[in-house]
Amino acid sequence: MLTKFSAQRFLGLAPLLLITLMGCGPKPDAATADTPAAPPAATAPANSAAGNTAAEPAPPAAADNLNAKLQTYINCYNRLDERAHRTISRYASWVKNMKAGPTGSEMVVYGLYSISSEDVTACAAQFTQAAALSPAMPALDAAGKTYMATLSAMDKLVADAYTYYDRENYKDDKFAKGKAIHGPLAASFESFDQASTVFSKALDAENDNLLAAQLAQIEKTQGRKLPYYQMALMNKAKGLADVLGDETFDAAAAAPRLQAYEAMADEAMAFAKPIKDEVPHGWSSFERTAEDFRKASKERFRRVRDKVPYSDGERMMLKPGSGWMVEGSSEKLVKAYNDLVNASNAL
Repeated sequence: MLTKFSAQRFLGLAPLLLITLMGCGPKPDAATADTPAAPPAATAPANSAAGNTAAEPAPPAAADNLNAKLQTYINCYNRLDERAHRTISRYASWVKNMKAGPTGSEMVVYGLYSISSEDVTACAAQFTQAAALSPAMPALDAAGKTYMATLSAMDKLVADAYTYYDRENYKDDKFAKGKAIHGPLAASFESFDQASTVFSKALDAENDNLLAAQLAQIEKTQGRKLPYYQMALMNKAKGLADVLGDETFDAAAAAPRLQAYEAMADEAMAFAKPIKDEVPHGWSSFERTAEDFRKASKERFRRVRDKVPYSDGERMMLKPGSGWMVEGSSEKLVKAYNDLVNASNAL
């Protein structure tokens, strides 16, 4: 599975987990994926060019534990991180001064989104179990513990604030409670955001290490067939999205990554074309989203390379829910990447 990006990060692994991307702007209103009962195996038709012709030996227990640990962390991250950041963005969209808090004279009061206390509680337990698995990953396990602690604390405050604003109780107490809860709520947002950044970086690093090892093993044992091309293309896509998703980036440094992704996409599609009757269900969707990501990446690259400013109309659209419609925006890139991750994870 893959990990996704939000408007500030990315989506999965094992056989291909990816983490969800979250670019640098506000998070898009995208649906989150449910946690599967077990990591799916990447399969292809037997005795064909699409897949391997012989069963692979079972991996050692340590490799299974490593996959299970990362699968747990990634699934929960993909389920909860975007929701949490969306509620922060929602609240900050109408509380104009996050240091001072609401004044009570706001023309529009949106409140905030709920996160899902049940999912937070479930993931907290799953994180504890995952951290206990061997091999230990001190940096990732510690970051995961802090991540869930800050998210759990934030969720309790968000749940209370959500009820307060959803019932419009501020109309009865002249915003007394809204002003009182703002300080702890804003502090929890900041703590969570910092923990999320640390955890996502640690998760990306371990995920990339495992992905590279799996890719090398697949090429060695199966050759360059569909399982290899799927994983290799997602690896190139993630590396490209990591760069282009930033608010600003060095176009000269990003160009080789764009070229590498395009070359791998062309190679993968050329391989699949003569065996179209043998490819797994969903491959055509994967190819389509890979092409959409290519176009969104080139649009993003050109806007930054050529220093094309956003028009007044485009600036008005650069917000959650509509930013993805702006050509060359990081939000459009993020959406295209997350769509590609979803298509890959569905194979």
